[in-house]
Amino acid sequence: MTTNFTVREEQANLFVGQVMATDADAGLNGQVHYRIVNHPDLFIITINGSIYTKVPLDRETRSQYELVVEASDGAVDPRRTTLTVSVRVLDIDDNSPVFSQQNYIVNVPENSPVGTVILNLTAVDPDLFSEVTYRIKTESAKQLFSLNPTTGELAVLQTFDFEGLAAMGMGTSYIFQVEAVDQGGAMPPGQANITIRITDVNDFAPVFRRDLYKGLVAPNAEKGTVITSVFADDQDPPGTPA
Repeated sequence: MTTNFTVREEQANLFVGQVMATDADAGLNGQVHYRIVNHPDLFIITINGSIYTKVPLDRETRSQYELVVEASDGAVDPRRTTLTVSVRVLDIDDNSPVFSQQNYIVNVPENSPVGTVILNLTAVDPDLFSEVTYRIKTESAKQLFSLNPTTGELAVLQTFDFEGLAAMGMGTSYIFQVEAVDQGGAMPPGQANITIRITDVNDFAPVFRRDLYKGLVAPNAEKGTVITSVFADDQDPPGTPA
């Protein structure tokens, strides 16, 4: 036979339930003593069969325990019987959402259209019945990026120009924080750091400095003689493949 009890997680000395055994013998032979056979480090039982938590339980670690409770009499050679007690640990809101990564680094090609999704954020709250939503914490980033509160999709709100950013000395990276919030909970939101790096795209073709170059060469010039020099410029940033 199994007896079912429930107890709330994260608190010691909580009453779980009471078991009772009787013995028809008289005197010491009829006195009943209780003992928890397994998990004595987690639960205690009193002389009247009341079971309490010995330490705080964590539902996210383990949600159910099958306790074996032994009842024995006071005889010199005691007789024993056992009962299985099923204890279900009830959830409380004791966890914050956790992102799949603490730090995200994303390369975004310049000229990406407005609305382009550049990252899919995910966070998990191990508590039961949690509803995780997402938001950008850093105010300045809200002008540049949008974060879908339900899906966690991070998208650009404007088109970035690598050359323009570099020329204005603004830098081509953006660092900001995002949060995951449990809508029904009271725990602090989970946080993650986002680094967005705008990368250069080969959006300029080389242009010769002049439309026409002229040079002179002698009829008997040797192979390899320099006739003239031509020059072309590319507006893509120096030092990049483009």
